[in-house]
Amino acid sequence: MITNNIKHYAKKRNFSFFLASVMLLFSNILISQTGMGIRTVVIDPGHGGKDPGAIGINKVQEKDVVLAVSLKLGELIKKSCPDVEVIYTRSTDDFIGLAERATVANKAKADLFISIHSNVAGSASAKGFEAWVLGLHKSEAALNVAKLENSSIFMEDGHSSKYEAFDPSDPDAYIGLSMRQNVFLDQSLMFADQIVKDAVSNVHVKSRGVKQAGFVVLYRTTMPAVLIELGFLSNNEEEKFLGNPEGQLKLASTIFSSFSKYKVRRDKVDGVVGTTTIAETPKETGKSTINFRVQIATSQNKLETKSYNFKGMNDVDMYISGKFYKYIVGNYSKLVDAKQRLAEVKEKGYTSAFIIAFEDDKRISVKDAIAKLK
Repeated sequence: MITNNIKHYAKKRNFSFFLASVMLLFSNILISQTGMGIRTVVIDPGHGGKDPGAIGINKVQEKDVVLAVSLKLGELIKKSCPDVEVIYTRSTDDFIGLAERATVANKAKADLFISIHSNVAGSASAKGFEAWVLGLHKSEAALNVAKLENSSIFMEDGHSSKYEAFDPSDPDAYIGLSMRQNVFLDQSLMFADQIVKDAVSNVHVKSRGVKQAGFVVLYRTTMPAVLIELGFLSNNEEEKFLGNPEGQLKLASTIFSSFSKYKVRRDKVDGVVGTTTIAETPKETGKSTINFRVQIATSQNKLETKSYNFKGMNDVDMYISGKFYKYIVGNYSKLVDAKQRLAEVKEKGYTSAFIIAFEDDKRISVKDAIAKLK
């Protein structure tokens, strides 16, 4: 009994170190975004080398499928968007650790991280396309997907020290991942939603929706990040499609379509915030009032707007948009003041923060707010 208690204590102590490391990672390694839209994208073909990933009923391997789709996607981006730098975490059949994949993206100061995978299930009838963003799983099935993808760390040398006692098979370990206050959730969800919609429309696959779970490769990235599951290799029909070059090109093409739409939206937002100026003194706009604020975070869970939750900031407000809670600071009649506050919150680590505008209590685009002030 004493021995068991000691082991239990040691496990809890190691897990506490892991939780602390998650928070330290979040506060210390955030990389400043350019504020110039999408200029660098990192494409991450899952698994590779000694790690085949999922294996289909006809022996099609996940590592081969996702590499083919990733390379095709990269070529489409290069040809159509010459202003975007494309970086692969692997371009050959090599084993790359999960931490190293995120490091590639972080060092490149990427504006978007796309991790591509294919799925497997115990039932041959399971099928469909889904996209994942970082968050706490809401079902046993979601947890199992994260466990499966995170199990790759066991193939890495020195994984126990590299991942601070994180055990992918322990459900409690995923609490640590959910503690990270993900300021990139808004953009990640936007892109993930577009990917699933386009896949259904363009490739006519079954939608399994947008979901959240604790993927190690996502929590270590410091930019909007999405993990895609192209389909199920355990399903005979989908395995044939995934293993066929024509099917792989169709999947790469629909992801590229989603990327193009996302890029237009992000370039437009960053362009408006980064280049527009207005007079120092606000102008009358009739009976309505225009205000500029800085959005710092989005969450599916409601957080107390206390300073300890937001790095000491004591003017945090929250508003609800759909099923998400969005957190904002500042309240300015001049865009120049909002820009100054934006720079301050980015210095605090909220590098994906951006300016939003309200007319009275209704959110409007920054562009429309500027026009109304002229």
